Amino acid sequence: MDIQNLIDMVDEIVLVFDASGTITMGNAKIDDWLPVSREEMIGKNVRFLKQENYTEGILTIEEMIQRRETVFNNVLYTNGRLISYTGKPTYDEQGNFTGGVLTGRDMSYLIRMYNGHVEHLERTADEELIGRSEAVRRIRRQILQAAGTEVPVMITGESGTGKEVVARAIYKNSRRADKPCIAINCGAIPGELMETELFGYEDGAFTGARKGGKKGLLEAANGGTVFLDEIGTMPKYLQTKLLRVIQENKLMRVGGVREIDLDVRYISATNLTLAQLHDENYFRQDLYYRLCVFPIQIPPLRQRGEDAELLAESFIDYFNKRYMKYTVLTKEVREMIRTGTWPGNVRELRNIMERLVISADREELTAEDFRLATSIDAVQSSLRKTSLEFDGFVTLDEAYKMVDHILIEKTIRQMGSVKKAAEVLGINRSTLYRKIQESRIGLVDANL
Repeated sequence: MDIQNLIDMVDEIVLVFDASGTITMGNAKIDDWLPVSREEMIGKNVRFLKQENYTEGILTIEEMIQRRETVFNNVLYTNGRLISYTGKPTYDEQGNFTGGVLTGRDMSYLIRMYNGHVEHLERTADEELIGRSEAVRRIRRQILQAAGTEVPVMITGESGTGKEVVARAIYKNSRRADKPCIAINCGAIPGELMETELFGYEDGAFTGARKGGKKGLLEAANGGTVFLDEIGTMPKYLQTKLLRVIQENKLMRVGGVREIDLDVRYISATNLTLAQLHDENYFRQDLYYRLCVFPIQIPPLRQRGEDAELLAESFIDYFNKRYMKYTVLTKEVREMIRTGTWPGNVRELRNIMERLVISADREELTAEDFRLATSIDAVQSSLRKTSLEFDGFVTLDEAYKMVDHILIEKTIRQMGSVKKAAEVLGINRSTLYRKIQESRIGLVDANL
């Protein structure tokens, strides 16, 4: 089978051109997708497309010849078809530039965006990010701006604010939406495994290495998007290696000697503060400036109370369907949600709303239900701050009794009654009264 038959089988446009930009070969997709036939193109310089008004602006082949490196571009033709091109240069054995190969994918489903109509994208952003605050409107605009480019994006914000939601919206609206998106939680991968997980390894690289080696997560995302979640937890020596990969668009597997071309778009997220991000002790500054070309900062939920109420109602609707219930928030509960501090942000709010729906035994979710649902987290948070001090050694039985005493006393004080404390602690009231007597906890309120 000759080369012409091979490229005719490819389900993309394929164009081969020389160093001057003259087209020497093309495949059958040209006749299907472009407003000009393959026969008209072969033997002509690519500039004739502009001269004949088939398209305008700098052509992908022209840009690649000027830069002598891989180029990505989207071209809207007069027939209304949008083609996403990738141009790769070729060189002879002496390293002389000889031309290149251009491939093109039909991306006409994005044509409304290129005509200036972004309603669909705005609707997608709305679905991903609920809220009416100015902060949310700003983030939606930034999502659309970032999605229209290839630059690295750095998303900052406290834990639970929705950084992954923003990253997903950028990816879904980008030109790489039909390519893989690999999410890498840098904080969840043990330090000793992170290098091989990111960069892969070759056969025999270390004892126990898989036969034939293994492709790393960055390589698996080639052509698509990498989401580096909790990037601030990445060890410094790996930050150095990642910086080199980003600068050179090449990676080398652990134990390897061959460099692999890499074409990925980077989206990062961190809960580090801006001060920490600018501190070399936390983060390499040269890597920070590489990854933070387009910054997006998500404010905490406590600064956008109106959004908290909208999110809560959305979560209630979702969990009503999931658990086949019908519950609604009372006006008083909505006000409590709006004025809450929400240290765990959207993630905490979601958990509380799920807890409310699961435990609901009536239609209206009242302030009493809300206080009970949130008290569990409050008691646990309070206990995390409590430390036990011993004079000498104690038996385990004595230690358990001390913990019982502290836990019961704090819970009763916080809940205001034995009944509510028993519900939070997950034991019946009679058991709690027995433990109160054993721990000699005084109940100052006779109604408790």
